[in-house]
Amino acid sequence: MRLRLFFLLLLVQQATSANEIKFGKVSKEEVAAKQHATYPEAEAAILHKKEWVRYNYQSETGWSQIREVHFRIKIYNKEGFDWATLQVPLYVSSSDREDIGSVKGYTFNLENGKVVSQKLKKDGVFIEEVNKYRNKASITMPEVREGSVLDIEYKITSPMFWHIDEFRLQYDIPVDQAEAQLNIPEYFIFKQYSRGTQPISVKQSKENRSLHVTYRSSDGSGWSAKSTHKTGSLDFFENVYNIGVFNIPALLDEKYTSNIDNFRASMKFELASTRFPNSPYKNYSLTWEDVAKSIYDYDDFGNELNRENYFDDEVDQLISGLSTDTEKAIAIFQHVKSKMNWDGYTGVGCSQGVRKAYKEGVGNVAEINLMLTAMFRYAGLEANPVLVSTRSHGIPIFPTRNGFNYVVAGLQTQNDFMLFDATDKNALPDVLPMRALNWFGRLIRDDGSSSQVNLMPKTKSLDAIMMVVDLNEDGSIRGKYRQQYTANNAFVFRNNYTSGSEDSYLDELEKKYVDLEISNFDLKNAKDLYKPVVQSYEFEKEVGYENIGGKIYLSPLFHLTTRENPFKMEKREYPIDYGYPWQDKYIISINIPEGYAVESIPEPIAVALPENLGQFRFNISATHNVISASVETALNSPIIPAHYYADLKEFYRHIIEKESEKIILAKS
Repeated sequence: MRLRLFFLLLLVQQATSANEIKFGKVSKEEVAAKQHATYPEAEAAILHKKEWVRYNYQSETGWSQIREVHFRIKIYNKEGFDWATLQVPLYVSSSDREDIGSVKGYTFNLENGKVVSQKLKKDGVFIEEVNKYRNKASITMPEVREGSVLDIEYKITSPMFWHIDEFRLQYDIPVDQAEAQLNIPEYFIFKQYSRGTQPISVKQSKENRSLHVTYRSSDGSGWSAKSTHKTGSLDFFENVYNIGVFNIPALLDEKYTSNIDNFRASMKFELASTRFPNSPYKNYSLTWEDVAKSIYDYDDFGNELNRENYFDDEVDQLISGLSTDTEKAIAIFQHVKSKMNWDGYTGVGCSQGVRKAYKEGVGNVAEINLMLTAMFRYAGLEANPVLVSTRSHGIPIFPTRNGFNYVVAGLQTQNDFMLFDATDKNALPDVLPMRALNWFGRLIRDDGSSSQVNLMPKTKSLDAIMMVVDLNEDGSIRGKYRQQYTANNAFVFRNNYTSGSEDSYLDELEKKYVDLEISNFDLKNAKDLYKPVVQSYEFEKEVGYENIGGKIYLSPLFHLTTRENPFKMEKREYPIDYGYPWQDKYIISINIPEGYAVESIPEPIAVALPENLGQFRFNISATHNVISASVETALNSPIIPAHYYADLKEFYRHIIEKESEKIILAKS
């Protein structure tokens, strides 16, 4: 194993030193290549990526950070054209902002056997505001064709010297070679963390550096003092980190993945401490308890949580006459959901403050859910905020103040612990929006203590279908359909249904089930959140079964049949994330046409995943002129570990094979 690792590191070292890949100098072989040598199915590839991060200092503005980036990208076919545009995020804070400059680029193509280039023009670079915390630069290359090679350079200047962006080393296309160099002054001590399963070479060394600094100096004293500019040098050593990878495969996203970036090969540097001359040593190394306490101490968190005189009269009225903690909690929860509208912003701090948000009826996630927590406490309930990292934000791999970007309310009752999120009108106790179902959160208390909280739902969400189907002699079918959703399934349905009109919903349903004609649609409990959603309708389909040689061949689940395995990769190195445990139960009755009898029906089957992670049961029986089918599929855990991927893939194979088997009816 050590020998294999040695050769691997040697290859990386050779790849990064054989090198001197110069911007604007590409080979004819690179442009002429028709497919990737190792991954011929690739639509594009990163032939080379290099980043260099260094620090600069000016006496008036202090430290800043410069990041220079060079991408060389090969486009193999039209599916890779998306890589003709690079998206570069730029952070913005109240007083600081990152800027992009020195943008250069060339597109290289092969024409009449010669390499020709097209230069990136100014109109190919576009900067737009994403939100008040983020801008985005788009770099769009000209004359991109199948076979093009793109060379792109840019420089980012950031006043946020304490933050180093993560070094991404793996993409959804192969990476032939990627390297990064960090030159960090001795005054800053960073911890380093890696993600993913790919080997990453990291080498550390030290170099001396001298900076010429201009500063302002005063001569004399009092009214006669004169201010002059002087120059001097700042001598220090730098910790130099060289990071390298070689021949990294594409990281392909697949169904049931929370956030693919959680598993991407990358390196992250987090500020641990600072040690400046003539200044005290400052330690920023944190535990999750430290993180929770520091967030609680924010003025726009803890102080806002302690405010209550803006809602006291209304809460008094809400809980008047209610006896149990659960009744009080639900009354307050419904009030906040009805009163407040989420502005779409995440974060753990209030923007305008809870008082103003309550008055205007609009707030960010912190304002709404800290308000909810404060009301719970005012009503005498044991409630505390729970910090969350949303799915799009990723799973934090180390303690950092930036690890959380969301907050919900946690409530301890006599018999249970419940989670509440009032940002969504259709949310319920312990039924959070999917964005918040991200493994674990951290509950923080007044005294600064904290504890880990499992965010994943404890009970399975049900999707129960009852269907009665009549077979007509002309091959068509007619039936009645009733479906019931509970818990998170009901939450998802309500949000999807209320996002459009009933007509648009039915149109989508008919398209989903192909040529199904729906009539007499009825929906119950769409707004009564504490009851299951129940939809029912009648349906017809012109071609519902096959009649071959006087025999009827039909699928017992008709349009509900599972036809495709969602898992297609040979292996998967990251977990399967369903978001919440679920159970599908189908009970189907098929009325046999007069003059026919059952010739054969599929055999029953029961399949289970290891460790009781899931099961599939399929059973069909026939009595007189009625066929009864009972099909149940359940995933008992929201997260399936990656080492069970082959088992899960096989599990779905059994489902597809069994549900595709035919019932055969013959004339009696």
